[in-house]
Amino acid sequence: MQSRREVQRAHDRGSALRTLRNIIIAILLVLLLGWSIFAVSNQPRAEAKRQATQMAEKYAHLQHPQHFYIYNRESTFYTVTGKNRSGQPIMVIVPQKGGNIRVLKQNAGLSAQQVRAMTSRNRRPAEILKVAPGVFNDKTVWEVTYRNKKGNLCYDLINFKTGHYVQEINNL
Repeated sequence: MQSRREVQRAHDRGSALRTLRNIIIAILLVLLLGWSIFAVSNQPRAEAKRQATQMAEKYAHLQHPQHFYIYNRESTFYTVTGKNRSGQPIMVIVPQKGGNIRVLKQNAGLSAQQVRAMTSRNRRPAEILKVAPGVFNDKTVWEVTYRNKKGNLCYDLINFKTGHYVQEINNL
């Protein structure tokens, strides 16, 4: 026959195991919920990337996709960079709502790194948030989104070929 103390110890051990099991289940549920929210919220971007890449492969013969950008201004454009059949680095700009696909040789204009360096040098931002190619007034541009030293949101549009500032929006 078990003593009262042995029964209490067995009960405490069982209680501790149940608590540990419940904590592990709770952690797994939180991780599963977080992953589900991330997957659902990222789905439109993933679908846009898939479609833009397919169009770039079909119409511009893109072979090795590297980067994907989304540009939102007057219209939305998706850009995929990579190499064509000849191994030349290209940039393919696909309008969201249909229209002409632009295929540009990357060496015909500024790169994302050059635009970042130019913005850092000329604007001295606290943080560059985004650099994305797109089309503004029928010209290919780089959109740079950054926070200035005061923490205000700023946008610059920089001409892809010339590097000239097309538009500046400061202190939003």
